[in-house]
Amino acid sequence: MDASNLYRFSGRAGRMTFALTQIGVFIASYVFTFLMIVLTGAGDESRTGVTPDAQVWWMLAGAVVYINGAWISLAAAVRRCHDRDLSGWMLLFVMPPILGQLWLILSLVTGPAVDQDGRNRHGRRKPTFAARVPALDPNRALLA
Repeated sequence: MDASNLYRFSGRAGRMTFALTQIGVFIASYVFTFLMIVLTGAGDESRTGVTPDAQVWWMLAGAVVYINGAWISLAAAVRRCHDRDLSGWMLLFVMPPILGQLWLILSLVTGPAVDQDGRNRHGRRKPTFAARVPALDPNRALLA
């Protein structure tokens, strides 16, 4: 997966792509939050070296990072819905407490809804890993 796919809402995303995208967004947000806390001196009672201008710049940088992370996460969830042959608008079912989150976990973690040839209305499925299994020849002896 390349970086241009991170921001797209069209297409499909398999379970592995979806999971790695969500984990990557979480780690990036966590690292940025940690750096923001350390570099701004949050929790320091004397608040030395932290000017109001610096706080504004950190808030703007945080807004950029978190909005990008939310966009990437939402785009991956919509593409995962497409892999399940659902509309991206189905993510609105996440709004009700407990039942919505349960629906999200069950629907995004389960396998894709596809025909025999791997197609649905959102396109053809691209396998994450290509299995290389040697073809079995029925005429060849097993212990030759």
